[in-house]
Amino acid sequence: MKVSKKIIESRRESAIADQTAKLLVEQISHELYNHSLYRTFANYFAVQGLDDLETYYIERAEEEIEHHRWIVDRLNYSHVKYKYPSVDPVDVEIKDNLDTFIQTLDKEIETTELIYNIVNSAKNENDWETFNWLQATLVDEQTEEEHISRKYLRVAEQDDVDWLTKGDNILSDYKASQEDDSS
Repeated sequence: MKVSKKIIESRRESAIADQTAKLLVEQISHELYNHSLYRTFANYFAVQGLDDLETYYIERAEEEIEHHRWIVDRLNYSHVKYKYPSVDPVDVEIKDNLDTFIQTLDKEIETTELIYNIVNSAKNENDWETFNWLQATLVDEQTEEEHISRKYLRVAEQDDVDWLTKGDNILSDYKASQEDDSS
């Protein structure tokens, strides 16, 4: 089997196929937007004095920064030249406390779909190295992000529990799950 000279020459420049690299750069912006959105939610809870929910959203925001770093590191490792993308300003209306949890789950579902698009692009471009990295890193992480967003939406929906207790329950469980993940 002979490998195309075009393929060899393109891989001299970058180890990530063109369309996949473009989508990864766009994903940088998306992850940074998620960070800003979650910091907005943290502020919303801070001004209400719901410190545990403020902390929860600050920690979620920091995870988005970490995801952005993973992508940047991967692009750099693969010698992809790109311009750092701009980030859209956060322009959301927060109806009430519960609404932040609904918007969080919706944002994580959207993020999952964007990551699946990148995985499909890598597959279509026969970029198996990136495909495998995406599966082991972003897909696994995004599965967890969606799961915890759905789980804490259910906690937030409980009518018989006040918001201080909900905040304490959410933050305690979230921190415990983070400790489990790191061990």
